[in-house]
Amino acid sequence: MKKVQFEGWNDCVELTSGDFKLIVTTEVGPRIIGGFLGGSGNIFHVDPKLAGTKGASEWVNYGGHRLWHSPETRERTYMLDNSKIIAQDLDEDGVAFFSPTEQETGITKTIRIYPLGDNRFRVEHYLRNDGLWDVELAAWSISVMAPGGVAVIPQNSEVKTGLLPTKFVSVWPYTDMNDPRITWGEDFVFVRQDSKAEKPCKIGLNCEEGWIAYINRGIAFVKCFDHFIDGEYPDNGCSVEVYTCSAMLEAESLSPLYLLAPGDEILHVEEWNAFETEVTEIRTEDDAVDSLTREKETSSGKKKSAAKKTAPSASPKKKTSAAPAAKKAVSAAAGKKAAPAQKSASKEAEKKAAPEKKKTSSARSASKKK
Repeated sequence: MKKVQFEGWNDCVELTSGDFKLIVTTEVGPRIIGGFLGGSGNIFHVDPKLAGTKGASEWVNYGGHRLWHSPETRERTYMLDNSKIIAQDLDEDGVAFFSPTEQETGITKTIRIYPLGDNRFRVEHYLRNDGLWDVELAAWSISVMAPGGVAVIPQNSEVKTGLLPTKFVSVWPYTDMNDPRITWGEDFVFVRQDSKAEKPCKIGLNCEEGWIAYINRGIAFVKCFDHFIDGEYPDNGCSVEVYTCSAMLEAESLSPLYLLAPGDEILHVEEWNAFETEVTEIRTEDDAVDSLTREKETSSGKKKSAAKKTAPSASPKKKTSAAPAAKKAVSAAAGKKAAPAQKSASKEAEKKAAPEKKKTSSARSASKKK
């Protein structure tokens, strides 16, 4: 593995897929602390006051990408990740990052990263119960993004008629429904990061499309994952959540809730993609579709859709194109089919913890500790 120094941290690990480069800390974490496309700036936020620090006596938000377990509670969620972790080479140029077992919860966190080529990474998030009793939790994958961009969340679109609701939205108590950073479109929800905002806001949705994007400074970052239609998700059914404040924006995906017996673990997978965008400002949902879809030459010379995104501003105009078809094109463009899981689930754990999956890709499973 390639070791580098980054933002004051030594022995960071650098992984590359095409023009997309990730940097992972080993002195704290695990944290994917850097993300760069070619010569771009860091797509992730790093708190300048905390850069290069370690050994804090309380939990601190260094920035970058982290793994938590949901539901959020002060006693369980904010476990320290301020000490050294272990990095281990894997097959297929992958690297695994192991954190010490949390003494208070008995949970062990592991992140495995595999370069897939073409500016894509497979990021596997493991939570293993190394405690003495059953624990109910969900894997919670949180990407702390650099300020100035916009998160794009697709709304569920398969059923436009019917008597029962298909879209579920959670709103946190410090969030105003009329917050100007949030745009409720016909097919997408946009959340803008605003450095002048006086207070934070957070929303969550049941994102059956299985992706979330963040567009900033001409770079689109896309995270694809599986949404399990029969799964019980935390926070009133959320598989996607977005939190933003004056410093940054967090783009989050979640697994369903699982009751883990001692020795069991869950695997929540995201497939990441990053690429340049041409649209600098999004005023309509058509702009979002245009910026999220691009034509890319494959090695065979044929053209294939790949994900692309850019930033919306408040109150988009009425969308003129066909919404479901456009959104499916965006989902296909987002690379909504991830590589199969590296680890298969045991039959016992699968019965306990594997709801029927929607139809979308990037995998997640539960498996017994070996």
